[in-house]
Formats: sequence, structure tokens, C-alpha cells
Amino acid sequence: MSEHLVLFLGIVKIAALVLGSVVTLLAYRAYRRTRIDGLQYFAVGLLVITVGTFLVGILHHVFGVPSVQGMLFESIVACLGFLVMIYGLYGY
Repeated sequence: MSEHLVLFLGIVKIAALVLGSVVTLLAYRAYRRTRIDGLQYFAVGLLVITVGTFLVGILHHVFGVPSVQGMLFESIVACLGFLVMIYGLYGY
């Protein structure tokens, strides 16, 4: 892969981490303000998805995990995060 693409991917992953963290923080603040329990689960689900997405890049570029395994890990983490969000918003 081109060195420029790898650099761009790293920048995008960091941007996704920052933006996901901001949305997670806003969801958590909304929970603290309203005390609606579903918002707390929503914030945790967002955090799981955000951190999981970032970790895939680290696993691939630092530890040499193959792309397919990284994508599988990212999909599993996203599913877990969405399940937490669904539980908090509909099942709690």
C-alpha cells in the first residue's frame, strides 16, 4: 500500500477517534443531565465502537494482524457496541 495512503488512513482513524469521543461525551452529558438510563448505555455503546475502530488500526499497523482478521475484529466490536446501544434504548 502506498505510504501516503497509510498516513492518510492514520489521520482518518485519529479523526474518527476524536469525533467518536466527542459524541460519546455529549451522550454521557445528556445522560447526566436527564438521568435517562438508556442514554448511559448509548454512550457506552458509542465508546465501544469508537475505541474498537481505533484499535483495529493499531492491531494491523503495530502488531501486524492481517487485514481480514482486523476487519472481523472491527465488525465484532461494532456489533457489540450496537447491541449495548439497542439494549439501552429499547430493552432496558
